[in-house]
Amino acid sequence: MRYFLTVCRLQSITHAAAELHVAQSTLSQTMQGLEEETGLNLFLRTGRHIMMSQDGQRLAQKLSRLLVQVDAVEREVEDMAHRHQRVRLAIPQQQAAFLMPRLLSEFHAAHPEIPLDIVEPYGIEAARLVRDEKADIAVVNSDEQSLPELRYRRVASHPICFTVWEGHPLAARGSISLAEAARIPLAMLSEEFYVTRCALHAMSERGLSPDVRYFSPHLSTLYSLVRHHALPAILYARALAELPGLVALPFAEDLRLTGSILTRKNRQSTRDQRLVIQFITRQLERSADLT
Repeated sequence: MRYFLTVCRLQSITHAAAELHVAQSTLSQTMQGLEEETGLNLFLRTGRHIMMSQDGQRLAQKLSRLLVQVDAVEREVEDMAHRHQRVRLAIPQQQAAFLMPRLLSEFHAAHPEIPLDIVEPYGIEAARLVRDEKADIAVVNSDEQSLPELRYRRVASHPICFTVWEGHPLAARGSISLAEAARIPLAMLSEEFYVTRCALHAMSERGLSPDVRYFSPHLSTLYSLVRHHALPAILYARALAELPGLVALPFAEDLRLTGSILTRKNRQSTRDQRLVIQFITRQLERSADLT
């Protein structure tokens, strides 16, 4: 269509071929093929000059209007692609404490052209956001494949720890048993968090009832309780994110959570999304090697 309209405007195969950066013979064959396909005599030829026939004029008018619509669609597609360059991440608080500083510093420095939209929901809610296509990627502390619409990529496992403050009587210990922890007044995240459900389940299987004095939906509250020597807490090791003043004691029973990266099964990941996934995978695997 664009070739035909260019020939019509310039009334010259030679000049049109030069403007379109195609061989003159190719353009001539294309115009002949168009006439054969449509069954119309589109041009009146006089030597090297050509003029549009009446049929050619009518076709040019229709194609001009059609190309305006095609151009509009192309612009809309470009706008959609530009909006979709933003990578939407759902990272629960415990993973966010470790990943956020690295995403906003190292990843942004390496890929400033990739904007990130990051929310910090509960682990279960993070998975649902991906399922409902409100997030492109979720990073959760569980490989429970409870949503069949999602692809679960297991990345690395990290210990669940009994967290105390420096100077606490247990701080010098290398580990602690679940039975010992159950007898100590402590704080935990609310049961929407995988770490809490995992720890409570492990204690329940052993007939233990922990002395939980406070459940909180906020990781910062648990940090404050431990730092102010109010209560120890059970936390995922990555949630500590090298915070000073805290001592993490792994459980003797080797209680661990497996980090997983979630995406939708029926969606092709973009290049930007793959770069984000590769970065997060490297960070989690590297930290697992150091654990």
